[in-house]
Amino acid sequence: MATLSEVFDKQLSDALLEVYWRILEPFDDSDCLSMFKRIVVELKFFPKPAEMVNMLRGDTEERSISAWLEALAAVKRFGNYQSVRFADPAIHSVIQAMGGWPRFALMEADEEKWRQKEFERLYRVLAENPRGKHPEYLPGEHEIKNEAMGYDVKPQIGLIGFEREKVRLIK
Repeated sequence: MATLSEVFDKQLSDALLEVYWRILEPFDDSDCLSMFKRIVVELKFFPKPAEMVNMLRGDTEERSISAWLEALAAVKRFGNYQSVRFADPAIHSVIQAMGGWPRFALMEADEEKWRQKEFERLYRVLAENPRGKHPEYLPGEHEIKNEAMGYDVKPQIGLIGFEREKVRLIK
């Protein structure tokens, strides 16, 4: 905020800084940094809190679409049996809220459009949660059934999004 106030030659009182801090606090740091860059390049005047929130929500909407595409790619790559871990842990919470990885991975083609809407809506809400609240990974059908039968499970977890060009399997 100090850099923005310098760029726009605007003095911010402590009270106003507190307002901006409280408005931006729920948003992901990387989204805020992207927004600050956009503000410097696109705006002529120092933005109001509502303008910042609107810019951030647009970023969250774009991220929700990217997250959906990442989840679909993981379904095609790993199917419902494999446990998976996404680089973006908010995806774990979204898929868990939609019934878990096996159910998500088994969605029918005719329900995909509606599931996408649900996924994106949930993502926009759940992505604002603190990172520590999201599941570490999503268990697949094999892990779930083996644990239910009492087997000591050391799942193989497919990683998605950790290396943008690759989706790889780890043990």
